[in-house]
Amino acid sequence: MPLDTWNADFDALHPCFQQLQNRRCWVGLTHWPACDCLNQLLPAALCAQSGLPLRFFPQDNTLPFPELYYEERISQHGMVATRANWHDFFNALMWSVFPHTKVMINALHAADIQQHGKPRTPQRDALTVLDESGVIIVASRRECLQHVLDFAWETLFWQERAAWGQEIACFMIGHATLEKMLTPYVGVTAHALLVEVTPAFFHLPLAQQHTYLDQVVSGRLQQGGLASTACLNPFPLLGVPGWWENTAVEFYRDRGYFREKNRERTVEIIAA
Repeated sequence: MPLDTWNADFDALHPCFQQLQNRRCWVGLTHWPACDCLNQLLPAALCAQSGLPLRFFPQDNTLPFPELYYEERISQHGMVATRANWHDFFNALMWSVFPHTKVMINALHAADIQQHGKPRTPQRDALTVLDESGVIIVASRRECLQHVLDFAWETLFWQERAAWGQEIACFMIGHATLEKMLTPYVGVTAHALLVEVTPAFFHLPLAQQHTYLDQVVSGRLQQGGLASTACLNPFPLLGVPGWWENTAVEFYRDRGYFREKNRERTVEIIAA
């Protein structure tokens, strides 16, 4: 799919887009949703760090404060610069699905810039990777999350196949990764936060699951941010059962995609 071509039926292209079913502002549109349309998806009281209401604004020659970085314009004025393309469309949807997490990511960027200046730091690199390429792996059995930490992909995706959707799930949060899933390919990899939940989580409606994870992740970021990208765990997305032609165990033995663990990271399991 050309990156600049609108398709109102994109949500049929891959199962991961079913996670957006509560945000279907695009149904029937023949063009990119306008910022006014996207703004209606945001919580009414959502504010940036400045206390100003958070809203999407077209990224064109009418966009105020051109001297500010993207993150500064959000934190100081509540203005999310938005273009008519898939990348920014998915970014807007993630603002509506995980609003408090996105506000916290932005606040941490702003605080980092204030303390260290505009050169990127390890924390800002990690925040950007989460924001662009992140997923949240949720499980009610800790051993499933340990499989992620151990890079035990065949065990996680094949031996635990029946647990997916019942005891473990992958929630999309990175808008660049959503963009990639329009035309997925073997090799597409996300970077995961790991969250342990109670079994009751998997009986909640999707909207309540998103709200719960938004609270958990934003709270975790508020407590300590992300020191570096080593706080995130690589995750081969097409291993998720049903997300690719992965119904044979041989698929999971491709070491070019399902790589072995080669170094220690500082990833923690967040106990929700």
